[in-house]
Amino acid sequence: MSSPSTTSFDVARAKLPPDTVAIVTGAAQGLGKCFAEGLLDKGAKGVIIADINEPGGMKTAQELSDRFGGGRVIFVKCDVTSAAEVEAVFAVTKEKFGAITLVVNNAGICNEKDIELSMGVNFNGVAYGTYTAIKYMSPAEGGRGGKIINISSISGFKPQPLIPIYVAGKAAVEGMTRSLMADPRLSGQGITFGILCPGSVETHSFSQMVLRNPEDDLKTLAKDLDKHVKMDISTVRNAFLQLVLDESWCGKVMVILPEEGIFDGTAAN
Repeated sequence: MSSPSTTSFDVARAKLPPDTVAIVTGAAQGLGKCFAEGLLDKGAKGVIIADINEPGGMKTAQELSDRFGGGRVIFVKCDVTSAAEVEAVFAVTKEKFGAITLVVNNAGICNEKDIELSMGVNFNGVAYGTYTAIKYMSPAEGGRGGKIINISSISGFKPQPLIPIYVAGKAAVEGMTRSLMADPRLSGQGITFGILCPGSVETHSFSQMVLRNPEDDLKTLAKDLDKHVKMDISTVRNAFLQLVLDESWCGKVMVILPEEGIFDGTAAN
């Protein structure tokens, strides 16, 4: 990876184009909710909270509507492992707000026992979101181009013996997105990409992880993660907003670590 970013880009002052319409998956809680909040704060016209958690998603949509104004946020229940449900989110978004210009594929889980579910959410869900976004952003379909941000993890870069299926999903996301970044047919349509790879974040919950040997593995994993400084969610939010707003990051892989800061991981293997 390259040295930490020294860009002077001012996230605090930057704003989104006023016609920005965004879909954020896995946005009922955690990072996804934080990303949706950030986009609204930066002036997005409309943000869709797409999540399988209906009570949580409705609560988040109401909370953000109360804060940023009604009519700018809606919740759509979506299981990202279903291509049909992902398609439905885009259809609802277009009908409500018009052309979709930003898609954030954020939904993810850590389940080492259920490989089909884990890869279904962590890779298939991102692939469905990505290719449906390409379809809706294409001028041939009435789109105006746009940006697709896929959320990966630092785990996609290095071995994690206790969570290999999770790592595989994240690595697959990076491989797919890097390949699409290099496709001139997409850039020629004004469709661009970014990948965000955060390190350990305070929202990570051991109670939501499913490992193959829960008792021993969770203890080992906890000890391993305790060696690392966890980032505050606001740090990741600011990095995400820079990836979205700063055109110098277009088509790149942003790595954000608690002590090292932001890195350009585009050239990493």
